[in-house]
Amino acid sequence: MSTRSNRPTADLPELAPGVTLVDVDDDLGVTPVQALLLDRVLGSDGPAFWVDGANRANTTRLRELAPADRVLDRVEVARGFTAHQHTALLDRLAGRLAARESPSVVLATGLDARYRDADVDGDVAEAMFIRAVASVARVARVHDAPVLVTRCRDDEFSRPLRRAAETHLACRATAFGPRFEDTEGETETLVYHGADGWIQTTLAYWREVLEHRARMYESAALDRPVAAAGAR
Repeated sequence: MSTRSNRPTADLPELAPGVTLVDVDDDLGVTPVQALLLDRVLGSDGPAFWVDGANRANTTRLRELAPADRVLDRVEVARGFTAHQHTALLDRLAGRLAARESPSVVLATGLDARYRDADVDGDVAEAMFIRAVASVARVARVHDAPVLVTRCRDDEFSRPLRRAAETHLACRATAFGPRFEDTEGETETLVYHGADGWIQTTLAYWREVLEHRARMYESAALDRPVAAAGAR
């Protein structure tokens, strides 16, 4: 579906310090959490870090989504392709943050992915995953910063991540567009709602949301037109 000419209102969940688990409907892809990452960067001064464990970190897509190129100067992206690489990245991140200013946000996508791979034995994989969860929780606690995490599956293996999360959000695809919900049922955030009821869930849609947010923050030069359509 596509937007009409009416200027939309836009909102995104306010991210509190601590670990926030975000479950996103598969057909929405990783873009909703990318939008949360960029929104946090727009509204704060510290750097942002994205540690990916599920091959979801596409920097080209992130650049297309950002309302201005210079927003990305404060975003660092790293990918772990094995369980050992992923654990090492999280350890290095904690070490780097100990020697610098607190981050505006940390995003860890697919935190459980690499520990499900066949190249790691079951007991070892579980221990390494628990260590990874403890690492992101420690970053959130020590730096009093929001840490966004996603998981590949909601099952017994990923339960330690759910227990470590102070907040649990879900981004659902609805007839009126993506909607963030608190899974405890306390809050519901409509990301985007046009006056005529028509919305767009492509990359261009999320860019429109972020451009609206950038105007609110007055912190980004909106120097590129919104694409007519895009992939998730």
